[in-house]
Amino acid sequence: MGMESMFQAVLNLPHVRVIEATKSDRGEWTLRVESTRSSARCKRCGGEATQFHSLGHRIRLRHLPIFNQPVYIEIRPKRYRCTSCEGGPTTTQQVDWYDERSPNTKAYDAWLLLSLVNSTVADTARKLSVTEEVVEGALDRQMSTEVTWSEYERLDLLGIDEIALRKGHKSYVTLVTMPLEEGGLAVLAVLKGRSKETLEAFFDTMPKPLLESITRVCVDMNEGYISAVKAKVPGAEIIVDRFHVAKQYREAADTVRKSELKRLKKELGDEEYAELKGAMWPFRKKPEDLEPDERDVLERVFEKSEKLRTVYELREALTSIFERELSKSGAKCALRAWIKRVRESGLSCFDRFIGTLEKRLDEITNYFTQRETSGFVEGFNNKVKVLKRRCYGIYNLGRLFQRLTLDLEGYRLFGREAHHNI
Repeated sequence: MGMESMFQAVLNLPHVRVIEATKSDRGEWTLRVESTRSSARCKRCGGEATQFHSLGHRIRLRHLPIFNQPVYIEIRPKRYRCTSCEGGPTTTQQVDWYDERSPNTKAYDAWLLLSLVNSTVADTARKLSVTEEVVEGALDRQMSTEVTWSEYERLDLLGIDEIALRKGHKSYVTLVTMPLEEGGLAVLAVLKGRSKETLEAFFDTMPKPLLESITRVCVDMNEGYISAVKAKVPGAEIIVDRFHVAKQYREAADTVRKSELKRLKKELGDEEYAELKGAMWPFRKKPEDLEPDERDVLERVFEKSEKLRTVYELREALTSIFERELSKSGAKCALRAWIKRVRESGLSCFDRFIGTLEKRLDEITNYFTQRETSGFVEGFNNKVKVLKRRCYGIYNLGRLFQRLTLDLEGYRLFGREAHHNI
């Protein structure tokens, strides 16, 4: 087998013949190739142009390494004349293994991006001995900075949440995601800010059939999000996420724990108060999850503070409502009964939460219809936080959309199963 034939076998590019292979003093292989196709699609009429006209300027493209050596492909695109069109216009042959004006083959871009999944541009560039600009160029060619609606037939369930790009700077973005039937989720939007107007503007970009296909939307208790969904997707069921609800009432209970232990520290002697230390984690646990020593600590605290015992019992009673198999109407009755019980106790620590609960009772109890939560959103938020730490912050929203999509779908898009020439 000759050198050209060997490279032909490993190159694995469609409609290409290797006509020369040379190696430079630096160890770089250059493969001069030609297209084996004998026509081009006429740019004017769309028909097949089969009359050969000329060869275009030589193009040099970076390709996948062979035997761990850099590889470049050189090709002069063929030009064909269309005999069906007046004037016989010429058209340059287009091939599907590289993009016009790209310095790389598509396979090389895919290889770069596969290495970038769950990594950084700097680390990927260093590992592959290329510049950061090369990696970013591949990212921009192969990954859109916003959703491509034509890829979706329907949406069904959306998750909407917010996250701070820079802690303490109020630089919030709104994340819109959708769980996928095959597992995982898709990023639909990374929006600047968290206002009603921002989310409404996003809904306005959706094709009408997709907008009408949304049946359920999981949100936190952000007033702007809820108002935007009601205004733009009136047929969708709004589900206030159970875990955002739990966060509010658990924080209310934890505030009482802090104040009561602070009071007891002042009133009790050091030796007596020492027996109450370590109560924080047991207090946050469910009764059935307590270890014997944790149960003992908690009981000693409750002996000193009946108020704290009552708060703990009310908190757990509310949690149990969300864990029971209730209908929406049954859940409303149970929650109203819990509110009555709190008010009869004389405690005021849950007042703010109760106000929210009464205001959003319908959206909160929508959880019980299909027991859906935005847990998929919270898991995604953790991925965003990891990406921010890994990349030392990404503040360009288009770039953030690209990187999130790559981390979520990169193996599917650019792995071997994607049928790329890797």
